Amino acid sequence: MTAFFIPGPGDNARTAEQVYADMRAQIERDVGRRPNPRRILQLWTRRGSDDCVIEVGRRDPLLGGTVMAIFDLGWHQPFVVWRQPDTDSDGVQEILGPSAYSVVEFD
Repeated sequence: MTAFFIPGPGDNARTAEQVYADMRAQIERDVGRRPNPRRILQLWTRRGSDDCVIEVGRRDPLLGGTVMAIFDLGWHQPFVVWRQPDTDSDGVQEILGPSAYSVVEFD
C-alpha cells in the first residue's frame, strides 16, 4: 500500500498536488491531450526491445534519473513517464506505447 507522492517536494501534500497538476498541464500543452486522473505508481512495459518496470521514486531502469510521475493518456493512447535526469536540467517526458503488461496505481 503506497500513498500518492511526488519525489522531491517533501512531505507537503499540497506541494505534491501542485507539482502533479503542473506536470499534467504541461503534458496537455506538449501532447495535446490531458492525462486522465489515474495515478500510477508502477508500470511494467516494453521499451524498444527491453521489458522493464518503471516506478515512481525509483531510478529509470534504462535512461537513469528519478521517475517523478507516470501518466496515462487514455484507452489506446500512450503512457508518459516524467523523470528528473541526473544532471541539473528540467524534467524530461518520455512517451511510451499504449500497452503495458501491468499497471499498479497508488492507493
